[in-house]
Amino acid sequence: MVDISEEKSVDGCPYKFKAKFLPSSSSSTNSIRFSPDGRIIATCSSDGIVRIYDADTYKLQTELKGHTRGVSSIEFSPIDSNILVSCSDDLTIRLWSIKKSKCIRILQKHTYHITTIKFSSKGNVLVSGSADETITIWDITTGKPLKTLAAHSDPVSSISLTPDNSIIVSASYDGLMRLFDTESGQCLKTLTYNSSSHGTATASTNDVVNFPISNVECSPNGKFILSSSLDGTLRLWNYMDNKVVKTYVDTIPVSENYNCGAKFITKSKSSMIASGSEKSGVLIWDVQSKKIVGRLGDGETESSPVLDVDVYDEGRLLVSCSKDGWVRVWELS
Repeated sequence: MVDISEEKSVDGCPYKFKAKFLPSSSSSTNSIRFSPDGRIIATCSSDGIVRIYDADTYKLQTELKGHTRGVSSIEFSPIDSNILVSCSDDLTIRLWSIKKSKCIRILQKHTYHITTIKFSSKGNVLVSGSADETITIWDITTGKPLKTLAAHSDPVSSISLTPDNSIIVSASYDGLMRLFDTESGQCLKTLTYNSSSHGTATASTNDVVNFPISNVECSPNGKFILSSSLDGTLRLWNYMDNKVVKTYVDTIPVSENYNCGAKFITKSKSSMIASGSEKSGVLIWDVQSKKIVGRLGDGETESSPVLDVDVYDEGRLLVSCSKDGWVRVWELS
């Protein structure tokens, strides 16, 4: 079901609505990704199915079936749009050939729900995070785990890699962000939000605001980390200086219960951030002014939580997926 009827957005919004479609009427769509060549949109759902769509017509091309429980996250190989990886509550990571509609490898080591996965930029290494509180680094060619890091004291909610792949950034419901050396697995530093010093790597436990961190995203230039916390706030960190340099707050908390993804947009004249939200659709923030310059979706407070967003061509195209299953596609004006 594809719907191209216009949707509301704020005046002066940098994005125009293209289409929306419903992958499955009964399941939450948990994650969404463009393929590196921009020809495919992939979604994964709580029904355990990964669905592949044509990015021009939005028609379903194939369904990848094999997971026995809900799929939390998906990632395309950055060097091959035919290869996609998915992670699930069934404790497996599956590597798929899209052309063959077939699982070509299963990775297993985690002992609890796998929540997040990320490819290195060369596509030869995969990093996974789990509710078992660990991070595993995998060799994709052999399917073997290279290292397992005891990362957090609560489930790992999100991971990101710096553009040069040298640092793994992890976030957890323990309220901490940790930076690991990818090669050695050594923890380089721990970042916590501190109410008095507004972000530090050496906070005393008395004034640490331990709100769960639900999402982390490295900036394209590798100098900053964007974190989303369940206090409803997004924060931009200069992680080398252990400081929060920008804070993004809406009148309604962005997210308090769900992991609502976020991505950087660099195609526009001034850099922007697209973030999912629980009640306000997709929010478009101006990085420097911290103002919301666009609200995408129906704009109503009772709208379904937007669980993930992704961009193609530095933000020329934007997709979002929601807990009610709907996928929406937008184009930079």
